[in-house]
Amino acid sequence: MAASKDDDRPTSDDPRALPAWLETRKRASLVLADGTTFAGYSFGHPESTSGEVVFNTGMVGYPESLTDPSYAGQILVITFPLVGNYGVPSEEKDEYGMLKNFESDKIHLKAVVIQDYSFVSSHYTANKTLGEWLKEQRIPAIYGVDTRAVTKLIRVHGAVLGKVVVQGSTPAEAMEFEDPNLQNLTAQVSRKQKEVFMPGPAPSPKDAAVSNGAPEAAASKPVHILAVDCGIKNNI
Repeated sequence: MAASKDDDRPTSDDPRALPAWLETRKRASLVLADGTTFAGYSFGHPESTSGEVVFNTGMVGYPESLTDPSYAGQILVITFPLVGNYGVPSEEKDEYGMLKNFESDKIHLKAVVIQDYSFVSSHYTANKTLGEWLKEQRIPAIYGVDTRAVTKLIRVHGAVLGKVVVQGSTPAEAMEFEDPNLQNLTAQVSRKQKEVFMPGPAPSPKDAAVSNGAPEAAASKPVHILAVDCGIKNNI
């Protein structure tokens, strides 16, 4: 089992160490266009940003969600309360040269907002912590936010623009609310040139008939499929 840790929390028995560490955490906040503010702490890239605030209710799968091109330009609020406990897997590629554990080759969203962050990850596939990965990809992130309250607000009022403001970075008043719907997101997340993925050798007509439960005559030639990339995910 792989385990890793990405923070500087004290490990000594000094009772003053933990309160001191708590006071030195970098503060951050989620500021919505209606004026609502949710305070928290930074655990990703320490830079302020803005975008459209959306939510995801999945209990697992944050590596896939963060690399999903459909989240481009958005600030993702994860409603499940604990995030980061199983870390981030390796960038292993499949037989077609695509990353096996992610939906694309990078994180597309603008920022991540969660309730409780697990600084220590422990899972046999873990290669790094979520915080380490976000810093590598230069993606801001906040923990300590009541994400279900944010979700209820979005469900009632619809899509809302927001800012992730990190202590020591650009202040909220110096940033505009950026609306990704005014951008050509398809051009940003789609391939710039044609790619061809060839499957392995096709089974013999007899083997195909047996595996499909169909007559031998049903075995056909390879099928050619055309996919138009408007932000397609690897699993498609």
